[in-house]
Amino acid sequence: MSARRQPEPELMDREDPSAATDTSSLIAINRAEIDGQIATARAFPRSVAGFIKEARQLVSLDEDTAEACIYSLPRGKDDRGEKKFITGPSVRFAEIIMHCFGNNRTGGRIVAEEREFIVAQGVFHDLEKNVQVTKEVRRRITDKYNKRYNADMIGVTGNAAISLALRNAIVAGIPKAIWLPIYEAARMVAVGDVTTLSARRDVAVAFFAKVGVSPEQVFARLGVAGMEDIGLEQLEALTGFKTAIRGGHITPEAAFAPEPESAVPAATSKSAVADMAATLSKRNAGKQAPKDDGPTAQSVHDGIVAAQSLEALDEAADLIRSLPEPERPPLKALYESRRDSFDLPQ
Repeated sequence: MSARRQPEPELMDREDPSAATDTSSLIAINRAEIDGQIATARAFPRSVAGFIKEARQLVSLDEDTAEACIYSLPRGKDDRGEKKFITGPSVRFAEIIMHCFGNNRTGGRIVAEEREFIVAQGVFHDLEKNVQVTKEVRRRITDKYNKRYNADMIGVTGNAAISLALRNAIVAGIPKAIWLPIYEAARMVAVGDVTTLSARRDVAVAFFAKVGVSPEQVFARLGVAGMEDIGLEQLEALTGFKTAIRGGHITPEAAFAPEPESAVPAATSKSAVADMAATLSKRNAGKQAPKDDGPTAQSVHDGIVAAQSLEALDEAADLIRSLPEPERPPLKALYESRRDSFDLPQ
């Protein structure tokens, strides 16, 4: 009598359906978490007076802390031909006011990695007012030879971009009318007044000497003749440079590099544009209009200078690649200078 043959086991899917991620459940959990935080924030509202008092104490804790609250970048020259700097609150300042403000959620991440740029996003959510602010920052990940950074350097650049995006979101989410007096308190401690000017500018110049920047380079960047010409405004810019260098947002070489000599004349006023147009009109009088072969260095320059948004700035800069190679470097330098200026809140 032959043994009864056992049926072969059926092949079954090893995947457990219960292990699949339920997107709707995750959304519900996340929403419940935020709703709970908002309810807690409204049950224990912040005191604006208490926030200002605590934040003032922290930013004024000592000179080093106050200096870390100031961020500055060089921005070429203004309409009068004088050296121009953009100075504002730093990442450290944003961290302090975020902590003291309370009842908020913050976060930052990389949202895109392109061939030449990396894009970071910062988010600030005021739970008590239920107001959320999102800011993005783009950072170049290619060197002056258009060679892409290695993985480690891209990571460093990405972290710096996240910090800037988070800073921008925080200072935009917390009303400027509230944090501006706190920033001025930090500025007073970091920069001082005329009675402390002499000693502090000596310390500032000595710091840059330690990182390979000579006093002559400092004077050239500030547009002054010597040490005695450094005033409170220039000292504030030097303090911001120090913070930017320490935070890895700029190198000493880049901060104090000589400005590139542009072969493209800058149209800085309506009268200058009118004079240029009149000169060209006389020169071309009686001649056949030249064929339009594309953008010129002057038109690209004017487009970069006139851009009022990041999108318009990038659109104008895209035309640089269509120009002859010798005309590109000064326009690229101008573009990068204007691009960085959008990262500092005004």
